[in-house]
Amino acid sequence: MSGPTKFGLLLYPGFEVLDVFGPLEALNVISRPAFDSMHPHVPGVTLAIIAEQVGNVSPGDEQTDGKKEGSSFTENIVAQYSLDDALTLGLEVLIIPGGTGSYAAISRGTVSRWLAKIFPSLRYLITVCTGSHIAADAGVLDGLRATSNKQGWSSLHAPWAGKTYWVAHARWVVGSPKVWTTSGVSAGTDGFIAWIKEVYGEVYGVKACEWMEYIPNTNPSTDPFSTKLQDIPPTQH
Repeated sequence: MSGPTKFGLLLYPGFEVLDVFGPLEALNVISRPAFDSMHPHVPGVTLAIIAEQVGNVSPGDEQTDGKKEGSSFTENIVAQYSLDDALTLGLEVLIIPGGTGSYAAISRGTVSRWLAKIFPSLRYLITVCTGSHIAADAGVLDGLRATSNKQGWSSLHAPWAGKTYWVAHARWVVGSPKVWTTSGVSAGTDGFIAWIKEVYGEVYGVKACEWMEYIPNTNPSTDPFSTKLQDIPPTQH
């Protein structure tokens, strides 16, 4: 089977900026014709930006208990598709970033229910940071190994996390051939580069990093931000 070309990015207010733009930079690189100077590019790649509602989504405008989360300034991203719209797009890959707004998204429940609905039709799910918390709440990490942002590790004792084995000393985890989860923020770029190598071929990941002038962490089992943390086994079966 050929590599996927139909990508979706799920956003919500209070997302983490680098969770989004690290992986998207790599995807931009391997899909642009100018990449042919290094290696044949991946043609026909499309990206659908998805949110609960069509329109601007900001990393700095989520409200939790009356308090503003995220950044104090707002670089809006325009979501082209609502959750319902996205169900008809035939997406192959879905990227879910983390961020301070992920907990409010879990509380609302809308995104988690949508993810549970679209997940069976996806070829790949890639979460960055606390995006894995949303995936766990949707039930799509049940029985799998996964990881997340180490700054929010204690939140993984919540009921929605109880059917997943949470790996502390991991930069990213391949929970199944379909499900990839990464640790926080910059780890999303490392994990996405590893995913590119796995899905499109080693040379795509290597040449993407050369283009980006980026030195990735290539060991999924080494996370320098987890030295004092322990794995969290499932508490529910």
